[in-house]
Amino acid sequence: MSAFWRQAGLSYVQFSAICAQVVRNSLQAAARAASEKNAVSHMKFTKWEGGKPVKTSSSGKA
Repeated sequence: MSAFWRQAGLSYVQFSAICAQVVRNSLQAAARAASEKNAVSHMKFTKWEGGKPVKTSSSGKA
């Protein structure tokens, strides 16, 4: 038996992001403001050549 999110055509990451957004939206205003801080993600990309990092760049929001 497959998970219902898989049957709906979603990946687990997509499903968990939807669930997190639903929970954040259901919170009262004070708690919602605090939880929105956790919704921001930061990513770091590093290019590798010959087994060594070449260049690093950062992205603010995913």
